Order: sequence, then structure tokens, then C-alpha cells
Amino acid sequence: MRKNFEWKVKRSNKTTLHLVCIIDDCTWKLRAVRREEGTYFQVRSFVNEHTCPLEEIHRRHRQASAVTIAEVVAPRLQQADGRLMRPKDIIADMKTMYGIQIMYSKAHDALQYALSLTYGTHEESFQLLPSFAYVLEQQNPGTITDLQCADDGKFLYFFMSLGSSIRGFRRCMRPVIAVDGTHLKGRFGGTMFVATAQDGNEQVYPIAFGYGDSENNLSWEWFLECLRGALGHIDDLVFISDRHASIEAGISKVFPYATHTICCWHFGENMKKRFHRKDVADIMDNAARSYCEIQYDRHMEELRRLHKGAYDYAIDAGPHKWSRVHCPQRRYRLMTTNVAECINSCLKFARQLPLMTLAEFIRNMLQKWFHDRHTNARSMRHRLTDAAHLVILKRVEKCGYMTVNAVDWNIFSVRHKGKQWTVDLARKTCTCNKFQMDFLPCSHALAAARYMTPSIYCFIVPKRESNCVHCCRERNVDFTSLCADYYKRETLIDAYSVPIMPVGHPSSWVVPSDITSRVVLNPRAKRQSGRPMEGRHVSREDNHTVV
Repeated sequence: MRKNFEWKVKRSNKTTLHLVCIIDDCTWKLRAVRREEGTYFQVRSFVNEHTCPLEEIHRRHRQASAVTIAEVVAPRLQQADGRLMRPKDIIADMKTMYGIQIMYSKAHDALQYALSLTYGTHEESFQLLPSFAYVLEQQNPGTITDLQCADDGKFLYFFMSLGSSIRGFRRCMRPVIAVDGTHLKGRFGGTMFVATAQDGNEQVYPIAFGYGDSENNLSWEWFLECLRGALGHIDDLVFISDRHASIEAGISKVFPYATHTICCWHFGENMKKRFHRKDVADIMDNAARSYCEIQYDRHMEELRRLHKGAYDYAIDAGPHKWSRVHCPQRRYRLMTTNVAECINSCLKFARQLPLMTLAEFIRNMLQKWFHDRHTNARSMRHRLTDAAHLVILKRVEKCGYMTVNAVDWNIFSVRHKGKQWTVDLARKTCTCNKFQMDFLPCSHALAAARYMTPSIYCFIVPKRESNCVHCCRERNVDFTSLCADYYKRETLIDAYSVPIMPVGHPSSWVVPSDITSRVVLNPRAKRQSGRPMEGRHVSREDNHTVV
């Protein structure tokens, strides 16, 4: 292959193999005969010299079949940066290593065959799902899985929520869940459903994954039913998603006590495409992120004067859906589905793998995340997480310029640049609304905390290990006491304290016969022909355009 010489089979039967060069006048040949005492062939004659004319040598090698190329690239499918090899990478490697130019279609076929050599076929993957789910639950207590098949055994749905994630969310996370769906790029297509939260260090915290045929009412309702079964009842629960009608219908049916909100980024992108104006989307985003109604009303009035149609569109969508200040429950600092989009991005190349391999890829990814984040949390120097500490640090820089006057033991008036706010440190509230909405002290609350007299300090904040006289001499409230537990280092350590255990190779699994005997066949739906879509599926809302 490196020298661009090709051969063809002149004779091949049970006893003889005769190969010659594809150029008739060339002297290269190989003849082998089967030995009588075994199945081996013995080379009887071999002329390893080509006498082909130079003009007959070309760069497309007939021996460079998709199967041969797959065997060459299979050991290098996983790249150094964690992604999987792509057809264009195979084309480049074959040209660099062997000087052969292959077509994209052959590189694509070689990649699919290499994937099956390394990770197994899609058919084997579906059949292994029951055993994988059993071993996953045994190795990780508290894990919830669900496998649904049709009456004829064809695959319908698969759900997976690791016990460590369930425990961490219930104990240590803010009750805000971002849900999203993304298409799979394997042979049979389908959709992956994702439910994620965000930890106190502003890191993605995956909760559950599901796999189905497409984003429709039945599939979303099934996924949300499984999620409710895994998490149980959560007080003040908030969901964030795009404006997919099936998600809204599923949440209202399965979680009637929860609040459903929409991603303000997706909402802004829809406005931008609908009205062909970026400025209306920016104003709407400012209104959505406002903490108090005065700011919200000011931005909405600006939007109304700028574009009446965009204003009506935002009002019709429901401010309680996209606005922070009108949301019935706290959204904290989560206004977008970015945490779910990050998961989809991490699995961009893994979504073409067989289903069981994809589930194992996710488990392995979360295993690494839990270990690394637990180690990082234990090494943090502050009582708050690094992300929360940076937020407080920036707000502390502002509070030095503010004027504080005491109103009561716990209530303070804070002035800055002609504006005035009232802070109640006992109730942890401020008229700017940031304190009570984020459960993190705003700059006004931090300014009030610095102003406190020693007697008030001892009344509100529990005494530290050092004597009270020393605390009063500092005349500063411990800012950590004003933050919710979600943002504390100990909570972050607890969230990742239970490791995710591996399941091992399928050959080492010990599974009851009633599980291994369960038949799971390929799903009915297959992926559409052509290259899979790389970006987000455009909804009907995105397609509707008004000039």
C-alpha cells in the first residue's frame, strides 16, 4: 500500500491461492498451497519485485478496503482530546501513512466498521442493555434504570439515573432542573433526554439520562415519570427548558406542583429570528434577568417603544415563564438551559456509539467528574465554593463605596449614587431582591454586615471557636453565614462524596438467567439517510418569521 502497488487474485480455492499484480506484464506474484496435515497454507513461490510502468501507479488502492482501513484505525479511534475519530481524520491519516487518497464514503464505512470492532454492534448493544442495567444497579446502590420494549421485543425506551447523582441532588443542589433533548447519530437514530442541575461551584451536575425514538408527548412523559420516580417529591421545584410543547405538556402532567420556566437565551434567539432584530432580544434578556419590578418595567417600556410586535410577543409568551422577577419560585442564578447544553456538547462524538456503549461512556465520564470534583472541593481554601467566593469578592469591592445607616437591630438603610435600599440581615432580604432570590448576599447586604455593631453581631451570628471579644473587635459579620448551604464547601464535598463505581467488561458480569434471557431487538425507527444534523433542531417557533 505504501508503494502503491496493487494485486489481484488469479486463483483461489480450498487448496491453492495464486496472487498476481494487476498489471499483466508485471513479474510480481505469490503462490501458496495448503498443507495436507493442517489448515495452513505454505508459500511455494514469491517474486517480490514489481516491473510495473510508473504511469500505471495511482493513488487509489484496491486493497485499501473499508474493512482493512478499519482494522488500521481501530486502535486510534479515541483521540487525545477525548473525541472520536471522524471520516476526515481517517482520510488524512491514510494519506499521511500510506499515501492513499480515499473517498469520504469509504472513510465513513471504515469508521462504522471500526466502531463495531471496538465497541460492538448496535444489535449486540441492545441485547446487552438488561444485563448492563442489572450490573449498574448492583455496583451503584440507589441507581434507577428502566427499560421498555414493545410486545414484539423491539426497543422503545431506556432510563438511567445513578444513585450518587440522585443522593447529591436531593441533599446538596438547588431545586432547579434543566431538561433538554438531543438527537443520536448512530445507526438507528433516536433522541437522548437529559436532566441536569448546577452545583454550588457553578458546575454541571447530571441527574438522569433517557433514550427514546424522538421528542414527542409519549417519550417526554415517560422520561419525566422515570425522573419523578427517581427523585421523589421536591419542594419548590423549578424546571427550565426550551419552548418544546411536549416538555411543557409532560411537566404539567407529571409534576403539577413544579414550576415550568423557559430558557431566556432560547427565547431571545427566537425573538431575534422572528423579528430580524438583535436589539429587541437584548432588551428582552435584560428584562428577563431583572431582579425587581422597577427594572423589569423600565426594560419592557423600552421594548414597547422600540418594537410593539416584540413587546406583544413577550407578553403573550407569559412573563412568569421567562422573567426572573415574575417567576412563582426561585430560579436562583439559573436563567438558561446551558447546563443541559453542556452535557450534549460533552457527548457530541459519543452519540454515534451503540446505546449500551453510550450509557457506559456517560457512566465513565461521571465517574471521573465525581472523583476530580471531590478532590478539588477538598482542596478549596475558603468556606465557600470557588465560584461563590468570587461572586462575594466582587460584591465586597462595591460595598466599600456605600453609606450605611442603622434602622433597627437587623435592618439597615444603604445608599449609593443617589439610590437607597433596605437590608434585613435577620430575614436575609434586600429591596434589590438579589439577596432573597439567589440566597447569596448582595453588595448592599455585605455593606450592612460590615457596619454591624458588636452587640448586634453577637445576637445574629453564632459565636465562633475564638472568644467573643475577639469577634467583636473585628466588627465584621462572617459573610459565609449569610450564604445558603448550597454555596458552601462542605456541601460541595458532600455532593460528590459517593463515588461512581465501574461495571467492568461484559465477560465478567454475573447476571441471573431471567435477565440475560430477555430479548431486546432493534427499534423500528432508523436514522434518516445522509449526514446527521450537527446543530440544534429548529422548532416551529423558530421557523415562524415576521418582517
